[in-house]
Order: sequence, then C-alpha cells, then structure tokens
Amino acid sequence: MLSWFRRKKKSQTDEEILADAFVGVKEGLERKQRVRKRLYRRLWPEWLDRRVVIGILVVLGAIIADGVRREDQEFHAAVTKVYGAVWVQSSEASAVKVAQVGQSLGDRNVLTTGPQSSVVLDFPDGSVITVGPGSRFVIKLLEYSRGGRWRERAFFLQVGQIWARVSPYFGAKSEMRVYTPSSIAAVRGTTFYVSQDRQGVVSQIQCADGYVAAAGFRGRPQYLSANTGASVSVGQAPQKPRVLTQAQRRPFTQEDLLKPIPPELWLKTFELTVTQLLDAPLSILGIGKSSWAVGAADFARRTTALEALRLLHQHLEGSPTYPEFVNPATIEQLGIPPKESLRILSVFNAGALELYRQVSGGRGFIVFARARDNKRTLYKLTPSGPQKATEDELQAAW
Repeated sequence: MLSWFRRKKKSQTDEEILADAFVGVKEGLERKQRVRKRLYRRLWPEWLDRRVVIGILVVLGAIIADGVRREDQEFHAAVTKVYGAVWVQSSEASAVKVAQVGQSLGDRNVLTTGPQSSVVLDFPDGSVITVGPGSRFVIKLLEYSRGGRWRERAFFLQVGQIWARVSPYFGAKSEMRVYTPSSIAAVRGTTFYVSQDRQGVVSQIQCADGYVAAAGFRGRPQYLSANTGASVSVGQAPQKPRVLTQAQRRPFTQEDLLKPIPPELWLKTFELTVTQLLDAPLSILGIGKSSWAVGAADFARRTTALEALRLLHQHLEGSPTYPEFVNPATIEQLGIPPKESLRILSVFNAGALELYRQVSGGRGFIVFARARDNKRTLYKLTPSGPQKATEDELQAAW
C-alpha cells in the first residue's frame, strides 16, 4: 500500500563502487592503526621517549665499536722508541725496511737491530720489551680471547738479547713465552732478560722480579725467582739458578722497565666487559679480530690442530730414527721444510709445540701441543696417532 513511498535504489556506477571500496580499505586501516596505538601505549610507557631509546642505542653502538677497537689493539705491538739502526720485516722472507716510531707490528714480523742499537715495543696492557743491540727478534704470535679474557704472546729470539716487563694487567690466565735456539722462557707478571749467543748454543735467562720458568729441550724447567738466573745449552736441561751479580742487575734499571704503569681506564674496562658479555652475538656476526668466528670457530681450530698432528706423525714415522730433542718453536730437528714447519706450528697455541720427548730408549716419542681454541685444548701424539690429553699427562712427561 505504501509501496509508492519506496524509491527504487539507484544502481552504482563503476567509479562509485571503486570509491566505496577505497573508503572501506581506509576505514580498515584506521581501525588497525587505532588498535596498534592502544597496544603501543600499553607496551611502551609514556615517559620513555623514542629519542631517549635511540640515544641509548647510539651510545651502546659507540661503546661496542670502541671496545672492538681496543680488542684489535691486543694483536699488535707499538714501536715507541728507536735507537740507532733498526730494521723490520713483515716476515722472514720479505723486504727489509727501516723501523719507525709509531709503527704497529704483528704476527711473523721480524725486528733486527744493529750494533749499539735498540728498539722499544709497548703493548696495550702496559707490558714493554726492549730488543738490545745485534738482535734478531721474531713475533711468533699475539693472541687475545674476548670470551676467556686471556692473552698469549710468543716470540723467537734468534740471536741477541731482550729485556721485558710484563704488566700486572696482563691477566692471570695469560702467558708470555720467549723461545730461542736452545731454551724457552715462560712468564706471567714479571721483569726478565733473555739472551742467545750467535752460535745458537747457549742462552741466558734472568729474572729481576716475579718468577720465570726456564726450560731446555730436555729435563725439567728451573723456576727462577727474583735476582736469579740460569744458562741453558742446546739439547740440555737448564742449569741450577744462580744469584745475579750487580753488573747483571744494572740493565734492569733502564727507564722503560721502571716507568710506572697507570691503572687501566674505567672506560676500557667497561667497554671490554660489554664486548665480553656480547661475545656470542658478536662472534656470530664476525665482529672484531678476537671473535672466534673470524677465520675459524673453536671446533675448526681443534680440527686443524689434529690435522697438523697427523702430518707431524707422518714425518716422524718416516724418519729412520726419532730425534733426541726437538726445538718446539722451530721443529728444525725433524728435517721438515721451513714453510711446512711454519704451516704446522701456526695452528698450535703460541705457534709451537708444548713438549717433545723421546721415549723407550729411542724407539718411541710423545708430543704435546695445544689447539688455538678458546680452551687451548691439549693433545698428545704418540706412534699410535694423535688424541686428547690431560694436564696430568703433560706434567708427568716433563
């Protein structure tokens, strides 16, 4: 009856349908935005401004970046003083260049000093080494572990003399080793001296303070206390310690060994603590030279150490007799070509073997070596092949 009041609905054009669709989409987006804003207000406190968060992230990024920079410095020694004629090589086979103050030295670099010449090397923790006249000094390895916070420094004094002071901030689990053609000096926090004659036969190891483990390629090490020293002949056990004379103590009064070591900056300690806490993500991303994800992960470093021991096993078994002693830093007594020796030793901690011993009256041998992983895993090699070893086994072999 009232149908005449009803108006026939006008059909929409394509443009109107499209316009209505856009309106619907817009309304849907606005509803979602309102929901997100309500959720954002619940999760994000009103007092916490975005600019504050961005500022915090920028500061954290700067702290991490500077911490990584400080870590990278651990892999280098700085030339701080040069007296007379001093030359440097990037490796033993590379060109010789004049050493410059401010120069940064790293693994496999070689320093040579002329007569009445010397050079001073400084390290980030405050340690210092003076290379004396007529010396040839090789940096074997400078290692730093972010996660473990230990340092490993190994040097080879082919000829000449060095004086060194190890900083108290070096680290309780850290160790510095100086190898020569006839001896090994292992130290932590102490001041010491090592010399090697030109014939490669006798070395002198002296301790001014602290303790030094003086070892030969045979016998047990001698532990030197303050103001004592011992000589070591090639292939022999070190002699018993003797008290230093006044003339022997005098060089330890040189300025570079006596200058005060300032305490580490709180900023450095804080930054390295942050990078240590973030070791896992930084390692995964390969950030920083001390990251174990750079070059090889822990398991890969252990694998390469085992492969090097197998290669060493082949050389030993291929020899008509086992050598009576072996210099752990060069393994030259095994008759392996120098390049191959370097390749084998480079995968071991300190770039050297821990120990070689001839056993069973010359019919056998035992070798100990550590991988360059974070735990410095210990392995042993016998005629049966390589396997993991314990610290007790290593001590018993001495």
